[in-house]
Amino acid sequence: MLRLARGVRVPPHQASQPLRGSPVLFTNNYIEAYVSRVKPWQVVAIWLPTAAYFAAQSMRAPLPWSRQVGLFFLGLLAWTLFEYAYHRFVEHFPPQNVWQAKLTFVLHGVHHQYPWDPDRLVMPPVVSIPLGAGLYYVTRAILGIPALYPFFTAMILFYLFYDMQHYAMHQRHPRTAFGRYLRAYHLLHHFKTPTMRYGVSCPLWDYVFGTLPTPGKGAH
Repeated sequence: MLRLARGVRVPPHQASQPLRGSPVLFTNNYIEAYVSRVKPWQVVAIWLPTAAYFAAQSMRAPLPWSRQVGLFFLGLLAWTLFEYAYHRFVEHFPPQNVWQAKLTFVLHGVHHQYPWDPDRLVMPPVVSIPLGAGLYYVTRAILGIPALYPFFTAMILFYLFYDMQHYAMHQRHPRTAFGRYLRAYHLLHHFKTPTMRYGVSCPLWDYVFGTLPTPGKGAH
């Protein structure tokens, strides 16, 4: 059973009111300080060298450049689909019991309850490393080596884009039209339609799978 700090209120799924501040989640001080709270530089320090390694392996691979480019863009598309599916089906999983309610709250519910908390805007390594390892072995089984290298390079780089973009959406005011569009799209997910608009770095799959609101129902 997850042991949350005293006073932490786990609200009904999707029913929390946005609050300011940064709550203490865990009774264990080590988990609270080093697992629950993550800064963007920590994500970059882990995953940028990993992406560089796979990119270097890709450049050494005996694959024509046209195929490498194709695999890279396929990896980009695969990441956006994974991001959408993880956000929709894991982070927004409707809990069936108290344990599941606590788990979904720790994974993502706390972010909806405290959307401006700067320490809980990027994915903790305790989550991203197992997910990355799982994606690596699935990709390796499907594509094999060396096709894995450009594909997985793209997945890591666009995971980094997703995490840094998500941090910026909640902590910065974007200067580009594209950045303002993504920020507005994501904040509508938070404050108007929390059961829709699951794409964060790319709204494509919301169009494909019909998770956009109909006109007049939180569409604007």
